[in-house]
Amino acid sequence: MNIGTKIKRLREDKHLSQNELAFELGISQGTLHNIESGNSKKIDFLLMDKVCQFFDKDFEYFLDAGMVNNVHENHGQVGEIGIVNNFPENFLEEFKKLVEINQANEMVIQDLKQKLNTKN
Repeated sequence: MNIGTKIKRLREDKHLSQNELAFELGISQGTLHNIESGNSKKIDFLLMDKVCQFFDKDFEYFLDAGMVNNVHENHGQVGEIGIVNNFPENFLEEFKKLVEINQANEMVIQDLKQKLNTKN
């Protein structure tokens, strides 16, 4: 099952329209439609991070067992062809760390906004 199909199933399980999910992800409905239908073969990591956070799924959930391979035409983008395996071996762990740092930074930002609002 490809990434788009997995996103579509998760969206439908939450009873969301494409417009609703696209809004949550900060993309157009057309972009989401292309991803879900398999017309878009490349999805950037920032969007995948948003998808993972929204559906509370690990990045591995969206990868098929055969997706990580040595196909060099894909240049590191997630897609049906796979992920170029020219990343360091610990790439996925480093990516997870960056996601965790991003989440921690979001909490700090929210805390600072709340403190600012209470002072005003």
